[in-house]
Amino acid sequence: MDLGRLNQIIDYNEKLAYITVQPGVTFRQVYEYLQSVKSNLFLSVIGGSPEASVIGNTLERGDGSGPLGDRFAHVCGLEVILPTGECIHTGFSRFGHAKTTRLARWGVGPYVDGIFTQSNLGIVTQMTVWLLPMPKYYQTFSCRVNDYTGLARLLDSVQTLILQGTIPESCFYIWNCYKVIAKEGRYPWKLTQGKTPLSLQEMKGIEPWFAGGSLFANSQGEGLAQRQIVAETLPQELQPVDFAQTNPEEDGLGVPDDENIRSTYWRKKTKIPHDLNPDRDQCGVVWLCLLFPFDGQQIVEALEVIASTIKLYQFEPNLGMNCISARTVRLFIAIMYDREVSGSDTQAMDCHDQLLEWLLAAGYIPDRLGIQSMNSLPPTQDDYAQFMSSLKQNLDPENILAPGRYDCF
Repeated sequence: MDLGRLNQIIDYNEKLAYITVQPGVTFRQVYEYLQSVKSNLFLSVIGGSPEASVIGNTLERGDGSGPLGDRFAHVCGLEVILPTGECIHTGFSRFGHAKTTRLARWGVGPYVDGIFTQSNLGIVTQMTVWLLPMPKYYQTFSCRVNDYTGLARLLDSVQTLILQGTIPESCFYIWNCYKVIAKEGRYPWKLTQGKTPLSLQEMKGIEPWFAGGSLFANSQGEGLAQRQIVAETLPQELQPVDFAQTNPEEDGLGVPDDENIRSTYWRKKTKIPHDLNPDRDQCGVVWLCLLFPFDGQQIVEALEVIASTIKLYQFEPNLGMNCISARTVRLFIAIMYDREVSGSDTQAMDCHDQLLEWLLAAGYIPDRLGIQSMNSLPPTQDDYAQFMSSLKQNLDPENILAPGRYDCF
């Protein structure tokens, strides 16, 4: 491997809709590259920084907005450096002359790509990521619900629409009111006269949820048919649902931005800088990522416990959901605070630990972990830990690569 070639886009194919990248290539770089070659393809973007690594996000099994949002499900051809110094290529890429190196996930023989995600078994130095063409007819729609009953009905109807293929996977999100407000990055200090936490329930009598989705079609006729199906399937109490036919890029499809980063300044009293840097500016964020069965009643019952626990610790329940498949919903919990306030770090971590304790006991295991949670997974009921320990011993006998990552070995 030529270490001088890291941080590069090394292959791109418009017809077969893929791009091959090396470590350090960011979502912004991919977007700018596609713009420079006048590509009609796009990569689903994350809610984090445009400077985030495409490979890094994929290996954490992160998700994006738009079709193919389940990132790891749409990559192949990994190049991996093992802790012993050996280099392997996965799938068909281990055969130098294979025509489908960039096009097929499984290759032939055992599929090993997955052991290099959320792990410390190797360093991925190359990956092919699949892209999608911009839709010919693109629509967005939005609605809101004011209570948990309406939210449960909305979730169940959306599950039906995703299962039948009307709404693509990763193309429907639901944010609660605090997440929507926090995106502006400004706590209403004057309105609350300096009081925390903000309670819209006390001020307005409701804590609404805001939802939105995207529809992809090849023609206006197909798009209008999709719109009709959505309107007829969503619960009547959600009507009217607002639909808009729009330019996908103008709507942000495939365009990375740092708007969500502003939410990390939520509890700060200083002016938000143009050059966002939450670490430098002592913004506090403790994060949890959970996967729920796509069942409206089950989800809202959990949300009620989660929201009440966060409020108990004097924070706003900043909650967002991404419908990543027809069977699961990913919930993002963000505890936002100002690290310059004495005791706030401890308070936020206590809140996090209380939430995680309840979630684990209830059977809701995180599908991604922050560094604060790496040793929090419950014991397994089988020999999984021993199996992973054996892999670690064989692939990294000196235990030099990220010891303790995901507490598996």
